[in-house]
Amino acid sequence: MSQTNLFGEPEKRSVEVDALGFLINFARRNRGQSFSAEMVTLSAMDAGIVFDEMRAWGTVFTTAAKEGYIRRSDVLFSRRLGNGSLSPGWIGV
Repeated sequence: MSQTNLFGEPEKRSVEVDALGFLINFARRNRGQSFSAEMVTLSAMDAGIVFDEMRAWGTVFTTAAKEGYIRRSDVLFSRRLGNGSLSPGWIGV
């Protein structure tokens, strides 16, 4: 059942809300395991959660970390979208 606004129109969910929920669920499924940000963002894209600018995910990861859902990992991942550069992963808490 979808929610409606004051005018009875269907309430639109923001991409940020959907992305944060997706990341939290991903972290819970991978609790205690390292994963890359790309694993999350590419899986989210497959699920239809897409930002106009991929860098917008930074805020989503920062929020999830501040709220205690994820923390940085010591494991480095090769970034497919970053020309193979290495980036530290995340761990679901």
